[in-house]
This record gives sequence, structure tokens and C-alpha cells, in this order.
Amino acid sequence: MPAPDHLERLIAALDAEREALVREDAALRTMPLAQRVAAGAALGPLDVVTTEHRSRGRVNVILRGKNLHDGFTPGEPVVLGPVGRPDGGVHGRYEGGDDTTVELRVDAEPQGKAPWAVVRRLDFTQLEGQKAALMAAGSLRSGRISQLGRLLLGHEASYRADPLDHPAFAGLDASQRAAGALALGATEIGLVHGPPGTGKTQTLAAILVALVDLGEKPWALGESNAAVDQLALRAAAAGLSVVRIGVSARVGTAALPLTLEHRILHGSRATVLHTLRRDRTRASHSDPALIRELDDAIRDEWQAAKREILANAQVIAMTLGSVQTRGADLANPKTAVVDEASQVWEPAVWLVANRVKRVILAGDPMQLGPVVKSQHPALERSLLSRLVDEGFHFPMLTTQYRMNQVLSDVVSASYGGRLVADVSAANRLIDVVAPPWTDVPMRFLDTAGMGHDEEREDSGSLYNPGELDLVDRVVAELVAAGLDAGRIGVVTPYSAQLARVRERHPEAGQRGVESGTVNSFQGREKDVIIASFVRSNAQQELGFVADPRRLNVTASRARMLFIGIGDSGTLGAARAYQDLIDRAHAAGGYVSGWEI
Repeated sequence: MPAPDHLERLIAALDAEREALVREDAALRTMPLAQRVAAGAALGPLDVVTTEHRSRGRVNVILRGKNLHDGFTPGEPVVLGPVGRPDGGVHGRYEGGDDTTVELRVDAEPQGKAPWAVVRRLDFTQLEGQKAALMAAGSLRSGRISQLGRLLLGHEASYRADPLDHPAFAGLDASQRAAGALALGATEIGLVHGPPGTGKTQTLAAILVALVDLGEKPWALGESNAAVDQLALRAAAAGLSVVRIGVSARVGTAALPLTLEHRILHGSRATVLHTLRRDRTRASHSDPALIRELDDAIRDEWQAAKREILANAQVIAMTLGSVQTRGADLANPKTAVVDEASQVWEPAVWLVANRVKRVILAGDPMQLGPVVKSQHPALERSLLSRLVDEGFHFPMLTTQYRMNQVLSDVVSASYGGRLVADVSAANRLIDVVAPPWTDVPMRFLDTAGMGHDEEREDSGSLYNPGELDLVDRVVAELVAAGLDAGRIGVVTPYSAQLARVRERHPEAGQRGVESGTVNSFQGREKDVIIASFVRSNAQQELGFVADPRRLNVTASRARMLFIGIGDSGTLGAARAYQDLIDRAHAAGGYVSGWEI
């Protein structure tokens, strides 16, 4: 059970996170812009392409640059300013971008001369909201805390729910049906363990269908926009009326028709809104009374459409961050389903727990956990992991549909050997011939003794030039053999290595090699994954690369072929990597760099 001062410990952890962010910001402000860009905390130089004035005085700005990194996430607070004084510009939020374009929503039109820079900005809105939720829970006397709160705080012992079967589970496999029934039968806390490729999202969508059939209007939540989009699309495909809450620029293209904004602009009041907006555009600035009248009419019509759509929605889908920023106008549901729960630090879930009677948490503790600047253990341990450790039943989905049998066996070691490949995936092999890479489903290209040592940037991030050359060779030989480059993913733990991979293999939509850090590739998959592990040093130092969860994420992204590139002399210091190398030997997939 958690300690009596558990909430106070979480509050202290949030304070520590705030202090860590302040220290990081202070250090970044002392760096030249180029160094901040290299550290992933800035973008520039940039040129303004367009500015568009939006509602409530906000301005959308499109900027263009070269070889831009993906260190920013949609919704992240930023400052847009001239490169000479980037911290002194206008405040805004990052909306999205790619390797040449940046989209921002800022509070006012930028003032100054080009070129421009975008830098990360401190914003404690999320932290303060989570802290307030913890303090609100702590201020309640024991008798006033909900049953869910009592279980979360350890005032009540964990229990195993009685399964509640439902026709919505009919199309699921045996382990999915069992997990769905136990989650549905849990009156306060349901948990689902979904290893990679096991159909966790499909299971959660079936649970949402069952909840709606039982008269509920549940929330479908996740840590990332991508996870929420995927769950929302699955639920919509199952026949549910889903409304996706969030800024449209942060929502994937496929999920845009589900967004509240899209439904308003294409719903029953769309014609009236279009007419009012047209009249507002044509209105003369010399008639402020008319402009105010039209603005009021647009706002009233928009709010009326919003109320109608939300009233008719069966499922509300949004990120956990949106619960705080956009959830005030939403009625409290009985149940919240939280995907990616193993990646969410506990205070974020308390924002939800204070508003619902039941939470269903789905995730995989064997994948990467929450990202924490302060490295405070209370934040690095997700609520999902804590509940599992405290004895709550955690049914696992055991059949995976992504990887062939060889790769499945590699990943299954992290799950006690319980993970098995479905027959639809077990014999799935890459459909090109490119010796020696495609002869077996798993390769480990060993650079030991070749002098391919790691190097360190001024930012502190590591890269490995020798491994970069090997990545180039593998990609070139696979593509020359007829493999579409869009089926290849290159994964590496370090941003410095990633930047160099992207310089050599710029992404070109669905036709180019896709690359990313291990964190950014979590939840993704490719037919072929090439992993550059980077670490190679005489001291056998691995740093965060030693975390077995990081290797588990990396290997489980591949559907048909996994090629790891690294120094066995360094990596072998960690048991998980030595096991990977041994398995490559056993499968006939070990290759010494000297051989090629």
C-alpha cells in the first residue's frame, strides 16, 4: 500500500520537476542558438511564410527552415523571436511541423526582423493543475473520499473483479475477452496488460462499446495525441459516435472528421456559421458596433453547436492534458479508459480520478515509462505500475499479431515466455532477397574491435559515425534489392545520432526511410527496423541505454526483420543485450562487421 503521505510525496515530486525545468531553462538560456538547436530546445533560423489572424486575438504563423528536428511536441509552449534575442519574442504554442516547416499559434503578430527562432518556454499550467488535483484529494476527510480514491490511496485492499462478459467481446481472442470482461466487471479499477502487437487498442474499443451499451458516455484518454487518435478511430469503426477533443493541428489526418471543430463546421449549424463568418470578413472596420454584433453571433452559434454535438456524443476522446485545459465544459463520466497508462505519471491520472467513479488503465510496464526531467522516483513510477505492485489483478493479452515467430520469441522473453505469435504473423517474412540481411528474420551486426567508438556533441548527446556508415550500407542494399524505403524504420536512442541519420536519409512522406528515437517510435511499427545502439566505449558504460525496456521497445517495432548494429563488447555488459546477441547467434543471424 502507498505510504500515508503518498499525496504529499507526489506534490513534492511535482515541485522537484518544476525546479528541474527551471534549471534546464536557465542553462539553455546561456547557450548560443546553434547549441540550443543541437540540444533539441530551439529551431532556427527560420523565415516567416504566412501569418493568419484567428479568433480571440490569436495568430497562426507558418515558418520555413532547413533540416529541422522533431524535438518539439504539439501543444508545447514556445517563444517566437528574432535569432538575436529569441527569448524576447511573442509567446505561443507549437502546433506541428516537419523537416522544413513550423506551425505556431502565437498571442500576437511577431515584431522584429528575420531570421526567426523558436525556443522552448517554461509553462507550469499542467503541473499546477495536477498539483491542485492532488491537494483536492488530500483535503477530503477519509469518509468523503470516493471508493475509487480510497483504493488509489490504499485505504481499501486490492481485489480481483468478477468478470462481466458482453457481446462486444465476441470478436476478440481468448486473452482479450478475458481481460475485457475483468475490466468491465471492475467497479472502480480495471487494468489491462497489452504487450506490443497484442491488440490492446482493439480490446479497449470493445470495452468502450460495452460501456456505451450499458448506458455510459465514457472518456477515451491517452498520453499522446497519436494514441488517442488510434483509440478514437477504433471506437468510431465499431459504430460509436466519437467526438475528438483537441486542437485540430495536433490531431492526425484520419481522425480529423471526428474532431469537435470539424463536426461544428460540417454539422447542422454550418451554413449559419459560414454566413456569419463571411459577413464578419466583409464588415467595415468603420462600423465597430456591427463587428461586435457579428462576433457575438458567431460565438453564440458556435457554443450552441458545441453543446448539441457533445450532448449526442457517445464517447469523448482526448489527451490527459486536454482534461485539464478543455475538460471544464464536459460532464463527468462514470468511467474513463486510459491508454498508454504505463507512460503516464501518477499526478496526471488524479485529474481524472477526482471526476470519475471508475478508471480502466491499459499499458505495458515492460515498455518505456513516464519522461521525467527531475528523475524523481514518484513520477518515474506510473500509477499503473504501482497498482500492479500492490496486488491489483493485471490480465495480460498473450497473442501478438505483429511479429513473426523469431522476433516474437525475442520479445516474449520480457514477458516470461507467455507471449505467442498468432498463425497470421508467425511465418511472416520479408519479401525481398538481400543477403546477408534478409536470410533470417533477426540480425545483429557486431562492431566490436572495429574502432567505431561513440562521440559526444557539445549538447551532451552521443553519436557514432561508424554505425552511421553501416546504417547507410544496410539501407542501400535493402533498397537496391527492391524493398520500398517507406517500409524501413531506423531507431536510435540518441538525438545526435538521429539528426545525422536524417541528414543522410531525409524522410519523404510514405516513400522515404522513417527514423526516430526509441521514445518517439514507441507505439509505431515497420516491416524492417534497423537499430543503431551507438554506445561503444572501453568502460562498458551504457547509461540509459541499459534499461531493458528500451531494448524491448526497439525490437518490438519490427514486423518481419530486425537488424541491430552495435558493439557487443559494450552492450554485452547488460543482460538484455547479451540475450539479444545470443539469440542472434542461435538464429544464425550474428554477423561480425569484419565479415562485410
